[in-house]
Amino acid sequence: MKGGERRVHVERRLRGETMSEGEYDSKGLVRNYLRAFNERDRETLSELLAEDVVEHGSHEERHNLDEIIEYLEALFETFPDYSGSTDEMVAEDDFVVVRYTARGTHTGEYQDIKPTSKTVEWTGIGMYRIEDGRIDEIWLEEDRAGLLEQLEVASPPAHLRI
Repeated sequence: MKGGERRVHVERRLRGETMSEGEYDSKGLVRNYLRAFNERDRETLSELLAEDVVEHGSHEERHNLDEIIEYLEALFETFPDYSGSTDEMVAEDDFVVVRYTARGTHTGEYQDIKPTSKTVEWTGIGMYRIEDGRIDEIWLEEDRAGLLEQLEVASPPAHLRI
């Protein structure tokens, strides 16, 4: 159990609540998905994602397993050493929310930005809806502005420039 999970677990125990078996199963499912994502294990990804999974991304939607795998392949071409780590994970009912940090070296084109060879880090939040033991829907929000600043193609907002 990581820090944030432990804190939620302790808070629930103090209130006399317990985590349901489904919450543990849902977290385990998402952990396995994130591990397979980092390891580029397409076979495991296809086992964990529903065939008609929908991913609501920061800029576009993907409407099935093939579109998500295609996106992942493009991501790994752009950031071949991509890795993500889970900072916090919370589950309730059929939803799991993950706050994460991603890192990688920009060696391929990204949104019309030529490779910079810069190693970058950005944060994000993903929410996963579980149905019938598989991930059926994903929502992602990432700090793309911070990523673009690190690639030196965007300036920080005016209120942050001092």
